[in-house]
Amino acid sequence: MTRMDQRRDAVACRITGVRRLAVVLGLVVAALVGADAGAQDATPAGGAFRADAEPDLLGRRGPAIVGWLYNENEFAVSNVRVRVEVLDAGGQPLGTGEGWVYGNVPARGRAYFFVSVPRYANGYRVTVVRFDRLQFE
Repeated sequence: MTRMDQRRDAVACRITGVRRLAVVLGLVVAALVGADAGAQDATPAGGAFRADAEPDLLGRRGPAIVGWLYNENEFAVSNVRVRVEVLDAGGQPLGTGEGWVYGNVPARGRAYFFVSVPRYANGYRVTVVRFDRLQFE
């Protein structure tokens, strides 16, 4: 076998390895997107609140859920604490995380939240743990 043949075989092995890696990464991404598709629906948040939540797939700070909390009340709220339950396919909790909604949530308005969770899963349940009612004079 000549030196040129050896190089060609080595390059072919590297290309095959890269293709395998690309296929595996593609399958992982497809599985994550497919598993999280149901988690992007509006989630009950309790009372006159509802949440749109989805996984933060960039994951710069580890697994997290991000979304919008909607306030259906006739009054604004502040100091809103939310709990995110990580759910398996059967709807059973696998873990929880808590965080604060950023800023005040106006009456009939929305505000953004970011909550670190122990892991990604098939679904998420967002509930409002506490809030303060704002009164303007």
